[in-house]
Amino acid sequence: MITEQELRELAEVVSDKPIILSLYLHLDRRNRSFEEHKLALRSLLAQAAEQGATPADIERIERFFEHEFDRQGRTLVCFSCQALKLWRGYSLLVPGQNAVYVGRRPYLKPLSDIWDNYGSFGVLMVDREGARAFTYHLGALVNTEGMLGAEVRRHKQGGWAAQKLQRYEDQEARHNLKAAAEWADEHLTRHGVERVVLAGTEENLAEFREQTPRTLTDKVVGQINLDMNTSPAEAWERAFEIAQQAQRAAEADLLEQVITLAHKGGAGAIGLPDTLAAMQQGRLYHLLVSPRLHAAGYQCANCEAVFAETIERCPYCNGPLNQSADVVNLMVHRAIDSGTRVSVLERDERLNQVGGIAALLRY
Repeated sequence: MITEQELRELAEVVSDKPIILSLYLHLDRRNRSFEEHKLALRSLLAQAAEQGATPADIERIERFFEHEFDRQGRTLVCFSCQALKLWRGYSLLVPGQNAVYVGRRPYLKPLSDIWDNYGSFGVLMVDREGARAFTYHLGALVNTEGMLGAEVRRHKQGGWAAQKLQRYEDQEARHNLKAAAEWADEHLTRHGVERVVLAGTEENLAEFREQTPRTLTDKVVGQINLDMNTSPAEAWERAFEIAQQAQRAAEADLLEQVITLAHKGGAGAIGLPDTLAAMQQGRLYHLLVSPRLHAAGYQCANCEAVFAETIERCPYCNGPLNQSADVVNLMVHRAIDSGTRVSVLERDERLNQVGGIAALLRY
């Protein structure tokens, strides 16, 4: 499991020449066998060899695939440069896309997208007596805790006394749900959870939502009907589908906002030239990138400014320029370095229509 510190360390790695091999292999365990995954890996490594990958780096990834990685994973991620003594191999429990790249830096676009979608995630199961929270990092369970309030019963017999007792039990349930909302807000904040799927009956969740503070409400991306005894693995599988739908909808809304702002001359940039210019000015707040966008260009050897057009010297510091096979990857690196959020939009044709890249700006 990759940590945020490891991601930042990878963003700082740079070689004097393009020899760092980055590889992503999607492992579809439902529809493909190990041998089929092996063939897919060989195809990617053949592409890597054509791009200039060294035999030592290719062999290192093959060895990791054959003997070292967790075969329960859904995505294999490798960064190798034996000349720099660089090796990172990960088996992630979340899905990714096949990709291979050889360059001066690790290729982090796909990994930043996976991190953005599944870096910190929670499933909060609620009933009339309390709550139970599962916390996941990149699909792996990292914490499970719960709280229990007063016992609540349903009374089936009729009569005035039974109705009075039922009203008391309903009041106890409301107290429990209020306490559960306060506990969940503190617990999920303490564990850094950014997105939450609620689980429970519609009746319980409707009452629970009335009790939740704004800090918790803002994290909720959907809800499902699950029993309190559901396993963490099943809860993740169900919540994962809801989270994907919510993520695509949120990204589509954000892109529409950015395009509107850009057309009105506001805090939005679309297309590579405008987005690059905004990055040089330190204005990027949220970068949106298509996985299909690649563009050759240059990077200043002194100030690390990035350019897509052909120029002789850096216009900012007059420094010499180094060629880059993919300035989009450089932009992602710089965004990660500066703490800018990066989202890779897999299926949004609207982004491709405006140049494959866009950004919400700080001002």
